[in-house]
Amino acid sequence: MKIQYKSEGLIILESSLFRTTSTLIYNQDYILLIDPNWLPIEIDFIADLVEKYGKNKVKHLLFTHSDYDHIIGYGKFKTFKTIASQNFIDNSDKASIIKQINDFDDENYIKRDYEIVYPNIELPIALDPQHLQIGNDEYHFYQSKGHNKDGMITFNKSQGILIVGDYLSNIEFPYIYESFKKYKNTLVKLGHIIETEKVNILIPGHGHFTTDKDEMKLRIKESYRYIEDLESHVKNNMPFDFEKLFERYQFPGIMMKFHEANMKVLRKEML
Repeated sequence: MKIQYKSEGLIILESSLFRTTSTLIYNQDYILLIDPNWLPIEIDFIADLVEKYGKNKVKHLLFTHSDYDHIIGYGKFKTFKTIASQNFIDNSDKASIIKQINDFDDENYIKRDYEIVYPNIELPIALDPQHLQIGNDEYHFYQSKGHNKDGMITFNKSQGILIVGDYLSNIEFPYIYESFKKYKNTLVKLGHIIETEKVNILIPGHGHFTTDKDEMKLRIKESYRYIEDLESHVKNNMPFDFEKLFERYQFPGIMMKFHEANMKVLRKEML
């Protein structure tokens, strides 16, 4: 598994699949592991890092949201104290999410040394925002609906680490499974955090981190631009500029499928 970034107290890991990130935050008191994923060899690599940096420390495991690629490594770290949104706990699609993992493993002949189950959450985040002290660090959590129904933004205020899940990627336009309106509300929330807090590093669920505030703001702007272009296309029957879109984003084959799915969500929302 690729180490995308490493500093004292923070390691960002990148899977070979969809450039999905896992994050490890640690200090003398605790470790916090976020979204461990994808392949067994990658999960084992993460487990080795946990063993190295987590000896005799309180171990926490956080999920940014319930998409199957972000919970796929849960079984390897079931003894950790788990954190996710209350909406994550209340998710009515748990069985279908687990089926997606099992189908992925079956299609790719993958065997794992842990059970595939939906995560049991010990520390639910129900408020917006909600504050929590983990070790010596102060964390602020925010609900982030739109991409799906149970997203959560995590901000380590003490270290300026902002973990946004499947928002503000440099390699993906917005994938909107739940609601365009709620997605835009989350972008407003992210903009406010970036403007008012000391954000030293932003970590998306897919793609590359950034430490540049101008880049963070650009990613918000680009997300709005895609949404506005798609809304104009659907509402006003205007042509969509795919050439321009795929100058910015790679992998047009798979991304066209997400774009078409976005159009279905938007049309349903407009009814």
